[in-house]
Amino acid sequence: MAADLTTRLKVATAEKFARFEAARHGSGLPFWDVILLTASDESQATAYTEQITAKLARKELPPCRYHVIADPPGPKVGNGGATFVALEWLENTYGAQLDAFKVLLLHAGGFSKRLPNVSVVGKIFAVLPLGEPVYSMLEIKLATYIDFPANMSPGVFLGGSDDIELFESDEKLAFHHPGFTALAHPSSIEIGTTHGVFVLDDPARVAADQSAPCLVASCLRFLHKPSATLMHAAAAVVPGTQTVYTDSAYYFDRATAKVLLSFYSTHKPLTCEVDSYGDFLQALGPNATDEYTNNGANVVKVEASLAETRLALFHHLKGTPLHVVACNISKFYHIGTLPEFLFHYCEDEHFAVEMGLVRHAGSVCALPPGPYCVINSTLHASVTVGPRTVVEFATAAAGVRIGAGCLVSGVALPDGAIVPDNTFLHTAAVADGFVAVLFGIADDLKKARPASKRGDHRYLGHSLRRVLALLGRSEADAFPEEPSSLWDTAMFPALATAAAAATWALTLAHAVAALGPDSSEGDVAVVEALAKPVGVGRWYSMASIIEHKDIRATIALQQQAITKH
Repeated sequence: MAADLTTRLKVATAEKFARFEAARHGSGLPFWDVILLTASDESQATAYTEQITAKLARKELPPCRYHVIADPPGPKVGNGGATFVALEWLENTYGAQLDAFKVLLLHAGGFSKRLPNVSVVGKIFAVLPLGEPVYSMLEIKLATYIDFPANMSPGVFLGGSDDIELFESDEKLAFHHPGFTALAHPSSIEIGTTHGVFVLDDPARVAADQSAPCLVASCLRFLHKPSATLMHAAAAVVPGTQTVYTDSAYYFDRATAKVLLSFYSTHKPLTCEVDSYGDFLQALGPNATDEYTNNGANVVKVEASLAETRLALFHHLKGTPLHVVACNISKFYHIGTLPEFLFHYCEDEHFAVEMGLVRHAGSVCALPPGPYCVINSTLHASVTVGPRTVVEFATAAAGVRIGAGCLVSGVALPDGAIVPDNTFLHTAAVADGFVAVLFGIADDLKKARPASKRGDHRYLGHSLRRVLALLGRSEADAFPEEPSSLWDTAMFPALATAAAAATWALTLAHAVAALGPDSSEGDVAVVEALAKPVGVGRWYSMASIIEHKDIRATIALQQQAITKH
């Protein structure tokens, strides 16, 4: 069954990609009237606009009205809050034209702390090893959704930016019902505990024809990350199976967009995080209850206004219909973390076949095919790359050795450079030069510690306190505030060239590798080449790199790796 599913998805995906290629060249296929991306702040919005403009100039995107807007400053409002802001912006910009417009809304905010190679450019611009020119996640979204504009009534289709939905389509994959209509994917009960789950009105009908590519079904309610017990109790499990239908992306019609806008007009500005899945969809269907409104388990920061806002939204949306298109021949892939990125690009054979991935995409590379991936890079013929490694937007000179389990991104590697196993190495341009950041693939960049414990962070298997000693830096200099994490640690200098920055970062990695066990802590000598690198600018953390990024220079750095071909 798995092999048959993979084969069917391979064919369906290739057909969608072919139609997307035709749209790229102005084929006249029905396409979106507006494509709107959301960003976390104005700086990220500017970066996205720069990249879309460049892609349009290179004819990598089909002609369309592309826009990027930023979340409002102030409290984190979540993707639900971003949806409200986007709908208001659309209304103010296009007004009555929206009565006939088909809009694609992609939430692309966030700084990708779990996939930091795209923290500067944005996760919607992460590249994959396929296409000519190479596809980013933006192209993947446009390609996989290529049939939607021809099969939907005016309204909004809402999707994310770090997941891929593959599905076989037929005439029933359409969006014409009032209210919300969501894509639904057959999944195990275990997967259902970490996703949204639909309770179908007539699950027996769906169970009777699960071989059909698509079925439209009405829903009684939506469960957000439910327990297995709740799924069974709510009759979310398809009879005679251990299957539930989980969420990914959804459509709402023009009338429903106006309903959402009417709520926002009386509740803005939002002062809490609203989820466009948990808080929108749980209010829908005849069996919806308001029990979830007091549950803050899936919220980053629970504000005092959260429960009140959720309850008001529940009553505002209550009675709105919810349908699903049950995509029985489908898969859902999330690519938002370093382990997921390396696994799907290098090891997941089903994903590779279904997507049509290649081992060398847009690259000059003499390596034989293997369990690694090279994208938009130029590698000398003598370069070696270990298994489970992705190299993107990089140049590597003679004798370079890149280890196993690595992600090397935007880096210029000089003659003889050695990248240790399980290394994340990435270069970005900032206001005063180039910064190469280096972490272990398993390092936890997000975990925060109080001031008294921040030296206990683990970096490449050692305490951060010892690593800072190598650099001759105090904790007070490295950490601007508390609580703080590796993400906030200013331990990487800006240097004049990308090559110098990469060389410095690798010197750090090899110096840390030479440290003894932590039991010898306190006996660490400053490494002069690390403490006083030639031409050093300020010291950067990942957080400050994003704040001071030079997006044009970062894009130019990426393009240099391609134009060296």
